[in-house]
Amino acid sequence: MGDFSADLSRFMAVMYPGRRGIVPRIHAALTNSELSCIACYRFGQFAVRRRRIHRVSGSLLVLVHRIWNRFITRIDHCEISSGARIGPGLVIMHRNGIHIAPVLIGRNCTIHHGLTIGQGVAKGDAGVGRVGDEVWIGPGVIIAGAVTIGDGATISAGAVISRDVPAGCLVGGNPGRVLVRDYDREGM
Repeated sequence: MGDFSADLSRFMAVMYPGRRGIVPRIHAALTNSELSCIACYRFGQFAVRRRRIHRVSGSLLVLVHRIWNRFITRIDHCEISSGARIGPGLVIMHRNGIHIAPVLIGRNCTIHHGLTIGQGVAKGDAGVGRVGDEVWIGPGVIIAGAVTIGDGATISAGAVISRDVPAGCLVGGNPGRVLVRDYDREGM
């Protein structure tokens, strides 16, 4: 649950700056749909680890996760594969239309609605994508294939990414291309 605690802390810092204490954190965790999507994913990771240690209780937890995940997918339209490996500090800004395949995502990433991160299936493109630390991904972005998004990159709204993205760049367009190198997103 340490990763979810980091997710919650970063969510509070981004969405409710200045609100401290346990009561606002509990309120956000219980009432925010974006956090429930992340909590479901983190619970699924916990359930899989538990099943490796204790088959019976772990299997029951995996079943609970599958039911919860089905609910989240249908109601919130947010599907995060249990095969995905996501670092702590994930923030989902808007939950609708998010699909994340079994990929690797670093620490302190921010994602928006309409995001698809897919697995590579084409000849020569098979594999798992990698998203670095501190990456900001805007609404409506498609990341296709076994691409690597460098640390600190910013992917603008509607971009289609099918090639590697260097660290610290602003990328946009279809196909995605570098718009600004050493992009400073301090104002975002």
